[in-house]
Amino acid sequence: MARKPFHLFLLACLLLVPPRQQGRAIEDANVPSPAQVGRAIGLSADYLIRACGPDGKFVYQIDSATGRESRLYDVVRHAGAMYALGMLQHLQPDPRAADALVRAGAFLRQNYIGPGGQPGTLAVYLTRKPQGSQPVLGGVGLGLVALAAVNQVKPRSVPLDELQALGRFALSVQNKDGSFNPDPDRNSPVKVDSLFYPGEAALGFISLYEADQSPDWLIAATRVLSNLARQRAGLSTVPVDHWALIATSRLLPYCDRGPCSAFREELLSAGVQICSSILKEQLNRPGVEATDGAFDEFGRTTPTAARMEGLLAALEFLPDSYGKLRADIETAVQRGVAFLLRMQIQSGPYQGGMPGAYSKAVPEASEIRIDYVQHAMCAWIRYQKHFRQ
Repeated sequence: MARKPFHLFLLACLLLVPPRQQGRAIEDANVPSPAQVGRAIGLSADYLIRACGPDGKFVYQIDSATGRESRLYDVVRHAGAMYALGMLQHLQPDPRAADALVRAGAFLRQNYIGPGGQPGTLAVYLTRKPQGSQPVLGGVGLGLVALAAVNQVKPRSVPLDELQALGRFALSVQNKDGSFNPDPDRNSPVKVDSLFYPGEAALGFISLYEADQSPDWLIAATRVLSNLARQRAGLSTVPVDHWALIATSRLLPYCDRGPCSAFREELLSAGVQICSSILKEQLNRPGVEATDGAFDEFGRTTPTAARMEGLLAALEFLPDSYGKLRADIETAVQRGVAFLLRMQIQSGPYQGGMPGAYSKAVPEASEIRIDYVQHAMCAWIRYQKHFRQ
């Protein structure tokens, strides 16, 4: 018998939730309901599953107006799409998503991972031919997260020593203060210059710690996040680093004891800084503008989705004593999630896709890219998890 689409199954489950458990979704029609968000998760999941080909390569970018596919490919975003499928498996296991995750993992390993330049190391490279290409720190970080997710759905399919070799590469380019060194003396200097790479690397270290329980990885992740916190201490506005918030939410549960316990307050303060900076930027146009809840005049979707991911991750670690901030964050994510729901493509060949922007004045308005879908889906999954709790 044919399987029903994942989103229909999830929607049926959510409709069984009694009204009294849906809380503010019943009291305020403008707050996204569990059923709305569940359907959006299902549609985006179906899109990513369809976009993952038999060889594990995603349809990276397509113009929904012309059907033209881009020849470009970004391995960091490939790993990010895998990360989203892994999150989906925690919410609602689905064999199709698991199969896509395993295929995408095989494609990553076969085409983008190569020797790291030092004995016992492996790196993720920018192009499909690692020879002569450049290692990319974000690819190593999210690659670790993605391949660890593969092992959760298909245990031991990625050898632990391969994950550890990726971790050793990241350690080899990490300075003692937690920053990363591009190492210009190497034949292929590692690319470390993105705002998001350190947080992605920290998340990779934590995933590796969860795989082998070696405290070295936990120490490395702590150094990354502590270094970011020191760089930003005392600033009224800091970079909007959602990956740092996500990594912090994963790290702090291990900090009651052990090597990162001394850094708890520092990391908490840094998280508050980032959240406060995000909240200042959100557009507030309730009932008037389609871009209400977004973060720029063009209604770009991924900046909104990524910020929602970060804010929702912060709700996982902010103590109840931060009641005002938590309330402000909850209001912001309700509006941001509602904006994303309005933007999702609801029907047709690109159903479940996420266009890059609302405004037709920017090229992204007709583009669908896997990271546009990934970030929105991850935001919805975090939203569903938080508000169901």
